[in-house]
Amino acid sequence: MSTIFDFVTVAIFVAIVGMFFQFSRREDQNIAAYIWPALGCAFANYFGNKGFDLIAWIMIAATLGYVFLFILRRQGVPDERDDS
Repeated sequence: MSTIFDFVTVAIFVAIVGMFFQFSRREDQNIAAYIWPALGCAFANYFGNKGFDLIAWIMIAATLGYVFLFILRRQGVPDERDDS
């Protein structure tokens, strides 16, 4: 880990994993909703390490926005399966 993007994206990824485990205690979670911010972290880190700083910061901001709007506000993303 050598750049700021490494530290920021890994911290966000760890927080996403923590949220998944925290929210999955209450009910089944749709894991697909957590894949998008994880991919956002991966791509932001890639672009940041390649020198595309503005693109990386925009992707980090978009990832954080997604996490806030679609995961935290709903206190997780319940799985919509019909088990009946």
